[in-house]
Amino acid sequence: MRFRTSPSPAVAAMKNRSSDDLQNEYRLIDRERAGGANSLGAIADQNDIARELERRNKR
Repeated sequence: MRFRTSPSPAVAAMKNRSSDDLQNEYRLIDRERAGGANSLGAIADQNDIARELERRNKR
């Protein structure tokens, strides 16, 4: 199994988006995954969104 050591390129763009936008995107990806679409890119993006939201909530 290979683990990423750096965030996806989308992380830089996430810093300019509101928390509401990120939560909506997270829910959309979650809905797609529930429907059977489990691409590695979507999973990685969802993890990056969760980390960014977590970072914002720690402030």
